[in-house]
Amino acid sequence: MIKLIVSGVLGRMGKEIISLSKEFKDINIIAGFDKKKETISIPVKNSINELPCQFDAVVDFSSPEALIEMLHFSLENKKAIVTGTTGLTDKEEKEIKRVSKMIPVFWASNMSMGINTVIAILEGLPDILYKDFDIEIVETHHRLKKDSPSGTALTLGKTIAKKIGKEAFLYGRKGKELQRKKGDIGLHSIRGGTVVGTHTIYFHGDNESVEITHRAYSRRIFALGAITAARWIVKKEPGLYSMKDLLS
Repeated sequence: MIKLIVSGVLGRMGKEIISLSKEFKDINIIAGFDKKKETISIPVKNSINELPCQFDAVVDFSSPEALIEMLHFSLENKKAIVTGTTGLTDKEEKEIKRVSKMIPVFWASNMSMGINTVIAILEGLPDILYKDFDIEIVETHHRLKKDSPSGTALTLGKTIAKKIGKEAFLYGRKGKELQRKKGDIGLHSIRGGTVVGTHTIYFHGDNESVEITHRAYSRRIFALGAITAARWIVKKEPGLYSMKDLLS
């Protein structure tokens, strides 16, 4: 039996993980961590100090600040952590990398199989699409999403930047004399309604365009990815792991 602690347990993703975990006989969520207060089917703790130390991994979908807390909690107990929290600063990302040298850390901005298939497609596209086409990324999420652009859009952008050979992101456009420069990657955000997540990559060439779109219809796909990652990482040595490692 794999014992998990879910950080951000009262959020949308946390509740989805709790619900889905009931379908796995080898998963036991023993506690949740959240700054909010609400009675659910498992014990919810508001302080790190109240959490049990007998667990196998933390699954985190919280905030950057709470993630760092849980990262140090996992390190203190020499246990693995899976996180899908986005909106991190460079300093917070460096801390994830530092801690991963001592415990297993699974870090992914998007844990759906579909979006990671899109990443694999981008990595395998012919060079002419990156050389001769103009590339824009548009992401759409629900009205309550805090960070922009989404972590997934940034991951897609960085994947494309590696193929182009430089990282030149444009976050929206406003003003004059904004002609596109060769190698620019546009990143645009739309917020509204209850959209779980849609990402489209546009390749605009002369007289033709190519579009790649992924649409998430339910958070269940992310919860499934997180639980799959937790089951996988508890057997791993210290290191920084991603969906690419899991899928390979």
